[in-house]
Amino acid sequence: MKKLPFYELRHDKADRVEFFKGRDSDTPAHFHRCIEILYIIGGNVDCEVNGDNFRCGKDEIVFVHKCGAHALMPAPNYVDYVLIIGPRYSDDFAGIFQTETLPAHLADKDFNRTLLPHFRALDSGKSSSELVKKGYIDIIIGNLLEHYEKVPVPPTPNIGIIVSALNYIDDHYRESLSLDRLADEFGYNKYYFSRLFNTYIGESLNGYINAVRVRNLIAEAKKQENPNLSELVFANGFDSMTTFYRNFSKYYDKPPTEVFRAK
Repeated sequence: MKKLPFYELRHDKADRVEFFKGRDSDTPAHFHRCIEILYIIGGNVDCEVNGDNFRCGKDEIVFVHKCGAHALMPAPNYVDYVLIIGPRYSDDFAGIFQTETLPAHLADKDFNRTLLPHFRALDSGKSSSELVKKGYIDIIIGNLLEHYEKVPVPPTPNIGIIVSALNYIDDHYRESLSLDRLADEFGYNKYYFSRLFNTYIGESLNGYINAVRVRNLIAEAKKQENPNLSELVFANGFDSMTTFYRNFSKYYDKPPTEVFRAK
């Protein structure tokens, strides 16, 4: 299966602190407006963050800046703590991270272990107080900033427009969408808007819209005992079976019925 371009909308919409223990997550390239911190408890994971590739092992940390594209692949397995800081909380660090940020790979294991009790405290769930959670987050990020040498923030002009466009697509993908409609919606020249979208997403606007349709169609089909393909195709915004098959074949080398059955 080829990679689908992926904007992780649910984290941005939730806009809260999320903390959980993960295991062997094979995550395709995606991004969101949250800060994400992964503390590797055991095993190894291959990471790609903003085009940099590295392997992360026990007691190493992955730091993902807001809107940083990242992907994870078990090597061959791993366990981690996952801390996702929503925009409302991560904006507290906006001044700090305006021009500089932390490296993606934080590999000083001895130092990182000094922060492990704070991750464990978040994992224990002893307190539901947002202030307490925020206190642990401030301690973790404050110590990381004090210990590690900072790096320049990758430039992301107009990222807010792109995020808004992705939100719009996610809300309206079942409708007839076009470059003209999106450009008009956000008040841009369509040629400029098309270049801007392609620069950030690495995919044409129409390609991304149809990828969203494919992904959501498959998710719906997997929830149904006997999915009706043609009904799903038109319900998810495709104007013909031909258009669906053309886009489906970009990402899968199996027929839809086999993909629907796969868990």
